[in-house]
Amino acid sequence: MRKMVVAVALLLVSGAPTGEQLTDLLAATKVLGEVPAWENTYVRVHYAVLEYPTAERQVAQARPVVLFVRVALEPGVVDTRLLEAPPQVTASWRPAVVPRGVRIEVLTWPPAPSALGEPGTDPPPGAITEEHGRYRLVVATFQSLNFGVGAGRLPCVTVFLSDGVVDVSNRGVRRRMGVRGGDAFWFEAATRITVVSDNPVSAVIVQLYPR
Repeated sequence: MRKMVVAVALLLVSGAPTGEQLTDLLAATKVLGEVPAWENTYVRVHYAVLEYPTAERQVAQARPVVLFVRVALEPGVVDTRLLEAPPQVTASWRPAVVPRGVRIEVLTWPPAPSALGEPGTDPPPGAITEEHGRYRLVVATFQSLNFGVGAGRLPCVTVFLSDGVVDVSNRGVRRRMGVRGGDAFWFEAATRITVVSDNPVSAVIVQLYPR
């Protein structure tokens, strides 16, 4: 069984330091360990628990809840990206929050989705899309009560970067979820995501191409 390790731990929040400052923050951050999150047929997900260096309150609260995107296509080949988050999204800092990363290990590639797709499931306008060979990475901001958007036509791991309440629907089944920055979920192909809380919710979507 072919394996690919995709370590994702995410994008930033509006107002966070950028450029060389983020590089410095990454270098100064300690990884305290990893916590198994969940596993299905296709992926295994771990959360990396991070410890930021001490800083005054204003600086600390401007830091991202999730710090980096790191993709390892095979042993020894790692692509690390530090990216600015979409606009209109504020930090999800709250009492007892711990910064984290998300590591996604691909166990096997999913089957091909329907060629017809599903109208109204593409990511919202303004989403940033990056192609990475066997997967596509999408950074998106979902506006409140925008019913015509989703996680795309491919199955994916979606990692939320900010807090909110969302309706997630697929093939007529809908569930309402409270999400927090750093939470990762598996969504089947052509999943709709509708924010039902007041503020926009941002996410990083790792769409897996079929085998």
